[in-house]
Amino acid sequence: MNGFLQSYLRFINYIIQQSREVRTSEFLQGQVPFDPLMDFIFYKIKNVVGKNLKLLRVYTNLQYPNMPGDYHVDDGHITCLYMVNGEGAFQIKDESKIEFEEDKLILFDAKKPHKGNAPKKGNRITLAFKTEVI
Repeated sequence: MNGFLQSYLRFINYIIQQSREVRTSEFLQGQVPFDPLMDFIFYKIKNVVGKNLKLLRVYTNLQYPNMPGDYHVDDGHITCLYMVNGEGAFQIKDESKIEFEEDKLILFDAKKPHKGNAPKKGNRITLAFKTEVI
């Protein structure tokens, strides 16, 4: 499904965002519509998590070389981050790095400071699902 998802995400319009907490770096973020594909992916995520989750929003992050991330916290309770394409480790502050692997899903407490590291070449695309436990 990753190849299809990569093609699907190419049609997202990205906007430049600036980190709210530190305001030292910019990143590209694209809002993803709630549609049958996102519903299906979120259904699969809920099965993996094993909790009753409510989807607040879903969007893509896009980073290029020399576009480092800043530590920040998310809204909601649990962030589900799907690694779509690229490279560049994911880091939760004061914890070990999680290496980027295509088709990897990571779940973490949305209130823990975290960041995505820029790729050395190419781009880094992730799909973020912001959720609340209900």
